[in-house]
Amino acid sequence: MFVIPYLLVLVIIFVLGILTGGLSNVTSGGAGVLTIYVLVDLASSSLQQSTGTVLAASAVFVLVGVITFFRRGQVDLKLGITVGLSGVAGAFLAARWASTVNSASLEHVFGGFTLALAFFTSYLFLSDWRKKKVGNNGQLNPKVSPASDVKMPISQLQMQPQISRYSGTTPLALGVQIAKGALIGVATGLFGVGLASLSVVLFLLLFKLDTKMVLGTSLFASFFRYVGGSLGYLSTGKIDLFYFLILTVGGAIGSVIGARMVLGTGIASKDILIKMAQVAILVFISYEFLLKFLIFGH
Repeated sequence: MFVIPYLLVLVIIFVLGILTGGLSNVTSGGAGVLTIYVLVDLASSSLQQSTGTVLAASAVFVLVGVITFFRRGQVDLKLGITVGLSGVAGAFLAARWASTVNSASLEHVFGGFTLALAFFTSYLFLSDWRKKKVGNNGQLNPKVSPASDVKMPISQLQMQPQISRYSGTTPLALGVQIAKGALIGVATGLFGVGLASLSVVLFLLLFKLDTKMVLGTSLFASFFRYVGGSLGYLSTGKIDLFYFLILTVGGAIGSVIGARMVLGTGIASKDILIKMAQVAILVFISYEFLLKFLIFGH
């Protein structure tokens, strides 16, 4: 059996930190799910310790990304704080509970979770692709203002800003924001960063913000959950400080680069490749943690 030298393992973890930090600006840290797998497989860490380590590192380089988005005015502070703080307690308690669960059982649940997330992400990807295809086929909107005979293309109409009733401060809006934050917070404590991409999707569906504002605000909300989950794992000794430092340095570098790329031009063309890569990663991890066990029994 081929054994990877320990120094090479450290290099791989550092490079993964850079990639995870860069992609965190699009996935709100969700790309760290691959790093969790690498720590389990190559660094021989338990799933709980790997999750805690990646979660703690993600909190740092997600904050770096948030600062970049905030300087460009792409963070809704009120919405981010409401959703983020509501998930802190759930992430902390779920992380403490996950630290006491049998590692093998949690791995199988984690594998099933990533497989379901892969299917869900694929569905969202196809739905988004179909909407864009319809928007770019040159159809015109038949409903025009009486004061104007100019017909606006559907693709332009879809770019018009919308106001969601869930983004305000009414009791209903605050209830939806708190519920979303609590749900994602619990999942974050259990599985680390896996549900971060779903958090981005929910921001898009519920609050109807501009794409860059969604990324910045979701990243900001994720920071609170990651801190809560990290404290939960830290309280049970499930964070490897050495690997944490390596991931943090690499992730901070990648986060600065990634945020600047996202806030620049051409993000739409990169989005498809990022989503395809994310689905591929999730399917691979689900195979390692769940499907391999079901097929080969180990």
